[in-house]
Amino acid sequence: MSVMNIELPDMIVESYRQENESLQEGIRCGLVIWEYLNGRLSLRECGELLHIGYRGFIELLWSKGIPVDGLNAEEFDQQLAALRAVSDQA
Repeated sequence: MSVMNIELPDMIVESYRQENESLQEGIRCGLVIWEYLNGRLSLRECGELLHIGYRGFIELLWSKGIPVDGLNAEEFDQQLAALRAVSDQA
């Protein structure tokens, strides 16, 4: 694994201190999400990199308001309603 030194604004560092969160983990998580959104990593790869598994990564995206399939909330609700209608007919 590579190591890199970066400069961060004090405001970001202080934000993590106030929330009592790990800055290193926050940066790592943010970078993995960024790489997923840019199509460089799969859901499974992201889950493995963050040690939370496939489902854990999906849940992380949901908690951040990031749709897994590129649908917004309204589109997702429409697809879910359509799937429920089909399953009710079966």
